[in-house]
Amino acid sequence: MITINTSDIINIILCVLSFVLATISVITVIITLKQNHKMIKNSTRPYVAVTVQATNFQNPQMYLVLKNYGNSGARILDFIPSIKLDKYSMVPDHPPFGSIESTFLAPSQKIIVPINAKGLNDDNHDVFTIKITYTDDINTYTEEYPINYIGLRKNVQIRAATKDKELRTISYTLQDIAEKQL
Repeated sequence: MITINTSDIINIILCVLSFVLATISVITVIITLKQNHKMIKNSTRPYVAVTVQATNFQNPQMYLVLKNYGNSGARILDFIPSIKLDKYSMVPDHPPFGSIESTFLAPSQKIIVPINAKGLNDDNHDVFTIKITYTDDINTYTEEYPINYIGLRKNVQIRAATKDKELRTISYTLQDIAEKQL
């Protein structure tokens, strides 16, 4: 007959507890590694976005800006606006971002294209979207950006008065640069 004494029971309990604690530790390490991997991946990926910017020297001018805000390069695979941008081009037969596919954007690199703001006003395109697909050669990302043109157009920009003086253009330009630095 087998006899179990108190020290054997304590040893069995300690073995079970050690196994449970080791399992919990391994699971915690695996979860932490997965979270760290996701954080590192998100901090090093490209983030390509399209925005509208405005300048106001003598006359307001609108620009579409394509910029890589991320920390790695991106190659543009697709650029799909919800409106025909060729109608708003400042250069005939050259639509904004018309041949942007396969272009590589380094981190912080941007491409700025002027657009015909009056044309957008006339056609009442208050909000339109641009869908971009890009890759870092490991992952492919698709983003859709709403361009709230009317929101930007209706923002009032106040300029210092330099009536009938040639320095007005310089004044407006310097004010615009100062605003962009904010």
